Amino acid sequence: MNFFEKGLQNIVTYDGYSLSVAGMGIVFLALVVIAAIIKLLPLLLVVLDKIIPEKHIEPNSGVRKSADDGAAVAAIAAAIYKKKQKVG
Repeated sequence: MNFFEKGLQNIVTYDGYSLSVAGMGIVFLALVVIAAIIKLLPLLLVVLDKIIPEKHIEPNSGVRKSADDGAAVAAIAAAIYKKKQKVG
């Protein structure tokens, strides 16, 4: 008796077919649940947005503009350049 005949006989003897069908059924149901969640996610997000609305933040609300920004950037760049000249 070769390996394949012995393996097939073990599948038949120990009810391997029903076990494999049950496993495939479990995997199929899990995939159906995942597909349903993906399909319903946009609807869930619309409902969630009504319950918890998104905060609208104005861009640049915390940034202050100053006329000295250019001078500050130049001073920082000069300090970094001097530091690199001393180290290198």
